[in-house]
Amino acid sequence: MATTSIQPDRTGADFAGCTPTFPPLPGATLQTSHRLTNFQSKRLIFNRLGQPGQVHVYSAECRAGERLYVQMLVPMLPVGGSVTPALAVVAQSLPYSADVQKLPFAMPAGYSAVVASPPTQLVAPVRDVLTRARYYLGPTIDTRTLVGGRAYIVVWSPFNHMGKYVLRVGHRWSLHWTYWAQLPYFWWRIRGWFGLSRATMVAALVGVTLLAALLSAALRRKPRS
Repeated sequence: MATTSIQPDRTGADFAGCTPTFPPLPGATLQTSHRLTNFQSKRLIFNRLGQPGQVHVYSAECRAGERLYVQMLVPMLPVGGSVTPALAVVAQSLPYSADVQKLPFAMPAGYSAVVASPPTQLVAPVRDVLTRARYYLGPTIDTRTLVGGRAYIVVWSPFNHMGKYVLRVGHRWSLHWTYWAQLPYFWWRIRGWFGLSRATMVAALVGVTLLAALLSAALRRKPRS
């Protein structure tokens, strides 16, 4: 996969509000898919194709007319090891189908699919504001379900490549306070997954601890006679 970085990094604000998810190994069929709560909430799914020919399938219940948005992101890892897989959305009824014959399995009767092949070139990486991690932007599928039921996201490499990948799923921001309270934890997990330094967080924690100790000692100090 050819990559170029002639253009400077762009700062991506679209990652804000995305809950990071590190799921276990998903199944390779619709029946054994890894189930998510929904495809509407913004989330980043971090995973890895660990074997040649491996297929990952994610699924969620959807209502009729719900928007299905998913984008493939290729992580820029400091020591390599990323992959640019193919991406597909499969559901019982979509507004249109495209490249169904490229799916890694036979599609059941009554289902339709939209397949996005891996790009031939990756350009203009985007840097996440929070973690400073960088991603190449891969293909996007933005469609809707026509009927209710379970919808599926399929990830695989047509060339049997292996490596890490990221999915950006959903379009609704997380407004719950627990998301914002967990931002330091999210930063720590994502930086570790990328293999990036987490020294700034350690230094900040040490600084806060020392400051708290100094303040505590000052408050306990007895006033002079």
